[in-house]
Amino acid sequence: MKRIVLAAVAAAIAMFSLAGLYTGVLVRAFIANHVDPVMLRASPNLALVFAGYAMLALLMTLIFARVVRFTGSPAWAGVRFGLISGICWLMPYSLVLFGVYRFPYAVLPMDFVWAFIEQGMGGLIIGLVLGKTARSQP
Repeated sequence: MKRIVLAAVAAAIAMFSLAGLYTGVLVRAFIANHVDPVMLRASPNLALVFAGYAMLALLMTLIFARVVRFTGSPAWAGVRFGLISGICWLMPYSLVLFGVYRFPYAVLPMDFVWAFIEQGMGGLIIGLVLGKTARSQP
């Protein structure tokens, strides 16, 4: 149970931090110039955003622990799982958001690529934590 919590917390922190890097630094100017300000909060609710990443990380961790079997590198298994997680959660979610809100369609491919980075890193951390601790036990 401790390793599940550790993996989920570490992955949530990493994915949340990467999301902040992406939206707050890398594409900040693009967002300011292309996203309708009416659609944005003056100050994002970071507690709510982190809660979302914590839920995603916990779900990823629980699914990884029960479903993913690996014989090689737990890191590579985690990355592959993270990439699949990005496809399963962010891509459908983004399509819904882009269909409802006035986000520029040019952002959609950027979001998809960033999902691979963000959830790939979350999966890597989960794989390392769960894989490492699983191997150290008899």
